[in-house]
Amino acid sequence: MRYLILGAGALGGYFGGMLIKGGADVTFLVRPERAAQLQRDGLIVKLQDGSELRTKTKTVQQGQLNGTYDVVLLSCKAYDLDGAMDALAPAMTEQSVIVPVLNGVRHIDVLTGRFGQARVLGGLTTINAALMPDGTIQQSQLRINLNAIGELDGSTSNRCAAIKADLEAGGVPVQISDTIVAMMWAKFFGFVISATIASLTRSRAGAIAQSASGPSFVSDVIDECTRVVTAAGYPPAPPPAPDAAGIMRGMFSQQGSTYGPSMLIDMEDGRPTEGEHTIGDLAERAAKMGISAPLLTAARCNLEAYEVNRGKHSKT
Repeated sequence: MRYLILGAGALGGYFGGMLIKGGADVTFLVRPERAAQLQRDGLIVKLQDGSELRTKTKTVQQGQLNGTYDVVLLSCKAYDLDGAMDALAPAMTEQSVIVPVLNGVRHIDVLTGRFGQARVLGGLTTINAALMPDGTIQQSQLRINLNAIGELDGSTSNRCAAIKADLEAGGVPVQISDTIVAMMWAKFFGFVISATIASLTRSRAGAIAQSASGPSFVSDVIDECTRVVTAAGYPPAPPPAPDAAGIMRGMFSQQGSTYGPSMLIDMEDGRPTEGEHTIGDLAERAAKMGISAPLLTAARCNLEAYEVNRGKHSKT
């Protein structure tokens, strides 16, 4: 199968590099500057075990797509989704399939609305990687490395099996799930808990753990998010599924911890956030179901105000 990776950033570069390592036919859709960098230096991925992957790449730029790709891997930030869909549309045939690994769940409705359910898989990853200033990609150590794909209707398919085989040939373990939507909701649940706690306090986990009201605040956020996802039809899954609430409670109880979710880091660096696609989405679902969610509402307002202020500062 031929793979098109939208961008060669942190996750796109990681997955693309591992696919190339396994022998897959991979092309990166990138901007001219990144294409020149990849042509000059190759793709460099520094893995969590200390090893380094260096590989040559094929690149293409918008306007050069020919619609002959079987799989399109989408790993952009949620706020770039509309532009990403416009960019990848010329690469899509009736048999092509998109594998999205974005945070949240709202993008599934957006993608299926544009391309149809038959051309969209569910997908998730907990892999953490960063694009460094020199263009290399650094994978970080995590307690849980989980990658999963699946048909949105829960059916089995040859294409899922083929994608799994190609990724695992490069050393990326992948689970094919017949409950991929529920798995995505479970990740969404944990992400929103973490992002709500950290963005409202503008603090890393260790400082929250050390504060007198930290534990009760963390519990309140977990309880509120649990009520909303349960009402939406996706209650926290029982074992052996990962206990997202328990993991978050543990992470925010470690004094001295420097852990901060990606949303907090984006705020610290003055970048746009995925707040509306994640916290905003869950807050909106709560409102539509008539569920009181004051902490989610406060976090959403906080992020909206942050974006307003960020816009003002960017113009000065």
